[in-house]
Amino acid sequence: MQNISPSVFIEDKAVDTLAYLSDGDARAGLNGLQLAVLARLSSRKMFCKKSGQTYSPSRVLITENDVKEGLQRSHILYDRAGEEHYNCISALHKAMRGSDQNASLYWLARMLEGGEDPLYVARRLVRFASEDIGLADPSALTQAVAAYQGCHFIGMPECEVLLAQCVVYFARAPKSIEVYSAYNNVKACLRNHQGPLPPVPLHLRNAPTRLMKDLGYGKGYKYNPMYSEPVDQEYLPEELRGVDFFKQRRC
Repeated sequence: MQNISPSVFIEDKAVDTLAYLSDGDARAGLNGLQLAVLARLSSRKMFCKKSGQTYSPSRVLITENDVKEGLQRSHILYDRAGEEHYNCISALHKAMRGSDQNASLYWLARMLEGGEDPLYVARRLVRFASEDIGLADPSALTQAVAAYQGCHFIGMPECEVLLAQCVVYFARAPKSIEVYSAYNNVKACLRNHQGPLPPVPLHLRNAPTRLMKDLGYGKGYKYNPMYSEPVDQEYLPEELRGVDFFKQRRC
């Protein structure tokens, strides 16, 4: 049986749309056109199958709608380095934070189907595990790291279900920003400090040499495991005594 390739024609308006959306990238334009042709052939084949007609295309006309559909299946309209990239990851982050598993899967799929690097998504999930879930579910970090490693091992498209599982887990997980907020308070304390930072208290300093010991390094330190009762000992510099970063108190 002889395989005859169909003649492909494209409308002028479709050419203009293809050139505009490709933004001068010839390779992207050709990829988009190829996807448009494949989409058109696929739809015609499906129509013939449903109607019982014989599928033997000899002439294919590509319209503006075919071009748009083809480009939507490629990475062009997603633009991994542009605004849409950041909009979609922001939407995914907020959907998981809002415990909306349905929307979370949608934004994940939109990124992956648009050609996003799965390892980028996996790295953002690792961050989310501690920033938004934190100690409310410490195993979330293990889930995120495992998802990242799995994506690294098998790549796309097989790894998409790994990310989907992780995203749903995160959407369902309890949320806590306790550690995230406390650490931000510590950073603010350091950045707003005027003058030299306070020294490490002598009893907390390392004393590897005799001279350091003679200077009082490590003197008076209480080794906690040796005590059966609670140890009364300060661990912050004297200037920060009483500061509790977990209670929004900033120095």
